[in-house]
Amino acid sequence: MEATQKKIVDALNRQLNKEFYSAYAYLATASYFEEQELGGFANFFRIQAKEELTHAMKIFEFIHRIGGTVVLAPIAAPKAVYKSPLDAFEQGLQNERALAGEINDLLTLATEEGHGAARVFMFWFVNEQVEEEALFTRCIRRMALVGKDGQGILLLDKEFAERTPEGEKKSA
Repeated sequence: MEATQKKIVDALNRQLNKEFYSAYAYLATASYFEEQELGGFANFFRIQAKEELTHAMKIFEFIHRIGGTVVLAPIAAPKAVYKSPLDAFEQGLQNERALAGEINDLLTLATEEGHGAARVFMFWFVNEQVEEEALFTRCIRRMALVGKDGQGILLLDKEFAERTPEGEKKSA
């Protein structure tokens, strides 16, 4: 494998692990909310976990399409306890911002190395991260509005229970 290809594949494998870690972290957060009897919040984070798995699989498939080898590394244990629902969303936003930075680094690497296919592939992820950060920011702003008010939290929980994965309709 040529040096440029190896750099790109190695970076993609590192990103693959980060996407799997994010899915794992969001599943841990969903579990936390299940234990708090906030099923809507749990639903929100289960959907986030599925999205991260989708991102990981896009990278997995791309590595194979460009003739690379996928290397599955250990996944670190995520945080599983939060001070509040707001804390969980703030941690999610931090995670999404970190992912955005890593995606941007991968795009920069692909550009510097002249790997056009990887560069074009990364554009989808750049756009996706803009959406993810906006989603978490919106949720944090709304949670800040309700503070620790139980009724407000329950209203948000009901709203989050209605959330469906993109492109799917909630069944009655």
